[in-house]
Amino acid sequence: MANNSNICIIGGYDDLSKYLFKKIQNKYKSTIFINLLSKAYKSKNLYNYNIFELKKILDLLKIRNVKEIIFLGKIARPDLSKFKNDGIIENYIPYLVKAYKKGDGAVLDAVVNIFKKHNIRAVSPFNYCEDLSLTNSDVLKKYKKNDIIDIKKSSKLLDALSEFDNAQSVVCAEGYIIAIEAVEGTDALLNRSRQLRKDLGQIKTKSGFLVKKIKKNQSRFIDLPVVGPKTINLIKEANLKGLAIDINNTLIYKKDDFLKLAKKYELLIYDIN
Repeated sequence: MANNSNICIIGGYDDLSKYLFKKIQNKYKSTIFINLLSKAYKSKNLYNYNIFELKKILDLLKIRNVKEIIFLGKIARPDLSKFKNDGIIENYIPYLVKAYKKGDGAVLDAVVNIFKKHNIRAVSPFNYCEDLSLTNSDVLKKYKKNDIIDIKKSSKLLDALSEFDNAQSVVCAEGYIIAIEAVEGTDALLNRSRQLRKDLGQIKTKSGFLVKKIKKNQSRFIDLPVVGPKTINLIKEANLKGLAIDINNTLIYKKDDFLKLAKKYELLIYDIN
């Protein structure tokens, strides 16, 4: 759905963002990527900038006639004490400081709004790559009786935690919350869940779910939940029954491999939307 402007992916140059970059470039050759990681990379149409180099970023977007950006890929929370004036970024520091006090979600919304003020709008990755999402035929819509408690309890807990701009993932088994996602991410959550289930003597019984969903009032353009083949392998190692996600707001990395592995391990995939 591209128009006469170009597209830019901006964020951390990791596996998921590289995957999307390649997918979009196959159709729209002029697509560019702005990498904000401290580690620089070399590739055609790839630019490396410090997260505070807003003027350079905006100048590049103007030169390349970019009107739509996709935020994707992990980046570290910027340290405001290390920023340097560049003629533009300093105008937004008070705005960002105020957002920081509210939480990461507010910071991300602030970033989206800054670009909007310069006539560059954030769009969903789904706009340009259908392979990043599951369809109704890929998931179960109706809960099996024995799975309702784990999934609904986790979903309600995540909704409650949204008030504190916190976790996107929970593991629950047989009505008991095993682990809540912390700053370390979903992979570490599942590894922790495997060890806890082992310590509790539960690991031999296939039960429980990884439940993953966006926070309430979260922007649909940035920091969406992500799952992929590695997620499936870790769910298998923790001997869970499967996962429950909001398919309209969850990014699927390597969808075909993801679904093949879930089928191989006989894992359930529910839509919690």
